[in-house]
Amino acid sequence: MDERLRSGLAEIEAKLDLVRRAEAEHGFGIVLEEPDELEDIPDLPEGVVEVFRLFSCLGGDYFRFRQPGKIRSRRAWEEREEDGNCPLGHPLEIGYECYGIPPDILRDIDGGAPIRLDVNDGSIYYVDPDDYIFMYKNVEVEQIDGEDFGDDIVTFFNHHVLGEGYPQLVRGVLGDRAVNERDRKGRHKDSWTRLLLWTGLLQDEALR
Repeated sequence: MDERLRSGLAEIEAKLDLVRRAEAEHGFGIVLEEPDELEDIPDLPEGVVEVFRLFSCLGGDYFRFRQPGKIRSRRAWEEREEDGNCPLGHPLEIGYECYGIPPDILRDIDGGAPIRLDVNDGSIYYVDPDDYIFMYKNVEVEQIDGEDFGDDIVTFFNHHVLGEGYPQLVRGVLGDRAVNERDRKGRHKDSWTRLLLWTGLLQDEALR
């Protein structure tokens, strides 16, 4: 792993420590679960296993990022089942939008539409479910539009989940309105946005 990724991982770890303290003191309602032990999996892009060694589930009201079951061991990776008809190849689902899904439902499901990692080049992206279904049913379609969120998982979590790029993630997946949506008390509806603002990992200017 090169120095840039090592530095990014160290920043993520420091930010997660800050998030833990903020949640313990103020109770924003975010989820941060301790990681499961993971084996090295050489076939995966750099940073994937290392990032998920820092947590097993992370998120707020809009997104949940979960340690994929396929990477829990080398055997799990080797024996993973793939959809041979998937028009995107065989991406790894690393997170899910969960806008409007009640917490009790999220105990039983991962979430809504997935955020995917390309296991060939390590990039992170989102494809609208309707576009995905259209491509799935129309095999002659070779390309669909999507939202790209970085060339590697370390940069994605450091910038788009735990940094100033979070509003871009919200806009790309949920639309402009969700960025500044407020509850009845006038607070940001998204607990993760409130947390990032309070910790200083996100500035108000980035929401405009």
